[in-house]
Amino acid sequence: LVRARSLRLCRPPLAAFRLLSSAAGPSAPSPSASAARRAMRSPVTWLSAAATLGVLYAGYEWQYQRQLHRQRAAGRPDLGGPWSLVGVDGQRVTSEQLQGQWVLLYFGFTKCPDICPQEMDKLTAVLRSLDGKGQRVLPVFITIDPARDDAPRLKAYFGEGEFHERFLPLTGSFEEVRRACRAYRVYFTKPTADEIRAGDYLIDHSIISYLLSPEGHFIEYFGKSLSAAEAESKMTTLITEWERERYLRATLPQWVAEAMLGPVEVPKGRTEAPKLPPIPAKPVDIALPPAPGKARA
Repeated sequence: LVRARSLRLCRPPLAAFRLLSSAAGPSAPSPSASAARRAMRSPVTWLSAAATLGVLYAGYEWQYQRQLHRQRAAGRPDLGGPWSLVGVDGQRVTSEQLQGQWVLLYFGFTKCPDICPQEMDKLTAVLRSLDGKGQRVLPVFITIDPARDDAPRLKAYFGEGEFHERFLPLTGSFEEVRRACRAYRVYFTKPTADEIRAGDYLIDHSIISYLLSPEGHFIEYFGKSLSAAEAESKMTTLITEWERERYLRATLPQWVAEAMLGPVEVPKGRTEAPKLPPIPAKPVDIALPPAPGKARA
């Protein structure tokens, strides 16, 4: 009996065991750790959200590029072709020589009293704005009046005028000029023999300029109704989109590029798509000889 009483007296209370067990057990997690665990167990994490957004953007870009390519292919007229003309220095200039840079063609004549000078003034303003953006375009003037616009006259006309300094004037025989005009469906009236002998006549012609890619392909045309700001904005968009598509085709696998952009367009007169030419380190320049001191007629 005495022993049993001594055991009861020596037994520690239950509260002491609870205190000891709580002290020896693991510490309670902090609120920040609990939030991190809940975030990791959540079906939506930052990583999965970023991956989802990336997939959605890639899908959007894919659909946008396909639609853009289809619109360009469907709405683009079949214009362009090889031509060979003569520069103001008497040297032959061909369409192939101008490849490797953006080209803007304009068809007119130096005796035009108002429309041609106005259009070339407008194109000069557009080209200067594009130069400021680093989008260099070579303007080419092709005369539709080769009987009067010979090399000396073109040299004087562009040498003394206030047009863009890179304007490349070209002339040639009537058949050579007509071949270049037919390639771009340029309308112009042919003067009669009496008019040519008199030397005083006007030519009715279409007032359109044509943008060509560095591959020599027709991209877009610009009419008289467009303002300089509208033409500049349109050219900037076209050049940027073309260079972006070219970059994607050069960097992506072929099957991915064709799935996104469609197959490469086959130019007229060819049976297979051309390979992308390398981007030249510097644009091709065809320098104009110094003009004599003559006033523009």
